[in-house]
Amino acid sequence: MEDIDKDQWAHAQDLLLESSKEKTRIIVLHDNGVIRKIERTDAKTIVNAPSLISDANAQARTLYEANRDGLDFVAIFERHAFDEYFSRMQDSWLADEPLDSFVSRQYKLLDEYPETMVTYPGPAKHQMGLQFRLGVGRNEAIVLINKWVAPNTSVLLGIYDQGALWASIVLSFDETLNISVLTTVDAERVDIVGDMTSVATNAMDWLTSTYSSRATALIWTRDAFERFRHADDKESVVRKSLSDDTAIFLKC
Repeated sequence: MEDIDKDQWAHAQDLLLESSKEKTRIIVLHDNGVIRKIERTDAKTIVNAPSLISDANAQARTLYEANRDGLDFVAIFERHAFDEYFSRMQDSWLADEPLDSFVSRQYKLLDEYPETMVTYPGPAKHQMGLQFRLGVGRNEAIVLINKWVAPNTSVLLGIYDQGALWASIVLSFDETLNISVLTTVDAERVDIVGDMTSVATNAMDWLTSTYSSRATALIWTRDAFERFRHADDKESVVRKSLSDDTAIFLKC
């Protein structure tokens, strides 16, 4: 990551990522059933709090149902399994592997702890950490990247709102389509205020002069992007947005 514009990045995160730390949750930490910690992150009283953990999956559901008003999820973790999980993750880190591969493996590993790293609603890999709000999984994203992105190119994804480029992500891909650069449009070097066409052109000129002469830009209005994010057939939504001028596509 380099030269991140904090406002552009913060807005992009708000749109694309959801953190478990932002959710209201009940956390139970136990040692082979003996509860060491139980708390609700909004400090409300916990109804029907368990005194012992004997069946984490059933108890997580019961605890959620008894406290569901304003609650996002319940997490019940066995302490030794919790420590083992993070130790395994640290030991598996490879310095030269793509970061997304490491992160994907981090979530998949939770499946190996179905009785000791439990959330309700579950599974844990869909609740913990940072979750993408794009409506596609990693494998689907890889298929789309291989279909639409050429090696050694840069891609700009932007959101236009209230007369300015409101959020952006810039990705550069190497010859194997691994991400080599992750950043945002540099608002100090690009005029991001104006009509959407001029803003898109300004951003594209900056992208090709800064990162790669082979580049693609797709900029939506905020409403159009929300439709894209929630759609099952994302390619058809892109085509419709381009046809009704709520998105702009540039390529060189």
